[in-house]
Amino acid sequence: MLTQLGITYPQYLVLMVLWEMDSQPVNDIARRLLLETNTVTPLLQRMERQGLLCRKQGEQDKRQQLVSLTEQGKALEEQAFATREAKN
Repeated sequence: MLTQLGITYPQYLVLMVLWEMDSQPVNDIARRLLLETNTVTPLLQRMERQGLLCRKQGEQDKRQQLVSLTEQGKALEEQAFATREAKN
């Protein structure tokens, strides 16, 4: 399924966290995945280059980076669901 979507398993996990609630701080995503932020950051950078998400500074705390899905990242949720349903 992931090969069809063009993503890796760690990328899928990040997407699942963001599909549940979009626009989250990097620290929260890392915490949800039980990973360190220095492990998650390169993953998010690759996903941003792929056009799946975007990162921006927090408005209240400029040190905080908020991660949000792009339209392409949101569309993958539907594709992933359709792929899972087709297998069942």
